[in-house]
Amino acid sequence: MNLINRIYKDKEFMQMANPILTHKEFMKTKSIIHHGNTRFNHSVKVAYLAYKISKMFGCDTKSVIRGGVLHDFFLQRDDKNIATETKMLIKHPSIAKENAITYFGVNEKEQNIIESHMFPISNVVPNSKEAWIVTMCDKIIAMTEGASTAKAQLSVWILFLVNFIR
Repeated sequence: MNLINRIYKDKEFMQMANPILTHKEFMKTKSIIHHGNTRFNHSVKVAYLAYKISKMFGCDTKSVIRGGVLHDFFLQRDDKNIATETKMLIKHPSIAKENAITYFGVNEKEQNIIESHMFPISNVVPNSKEAWIVTMCDKIIAMTEGASTAKAQLSVWILFLVNFIR
């Protein structure tokens, strides 16, 4: 059974995620290619991995699921122009946060989860265990989706570390 099928069979996860996943505005992310996948599937996988880890550590799984699913809730398509793409790396978390507030009334912890998920590339620092978990899970899932070679995967981690150390 593939990962997406396993996720949809997890009743606890789906009970929390389903109101977002079935919302007409969020469902628009199904048509946006992201990391060689859809932004919808990417977001589900990040949220699910973060949920499983947060559950092991006794964290706020509701905020992890909601923040994880909504971390890339923006409808602009990925751009092949490197300058535009780089700008969106930094800008999209605030757009996703505003969309999440507008459509789902996210709490402050969920807002920080969404807005800080690009740390350290962005300047918004995760301020909870839950935000750190989603941030790391986003990097892990992005690496498995978009970086198919060992060299590409290594470059993702080097980029992360260089930005973290600065």
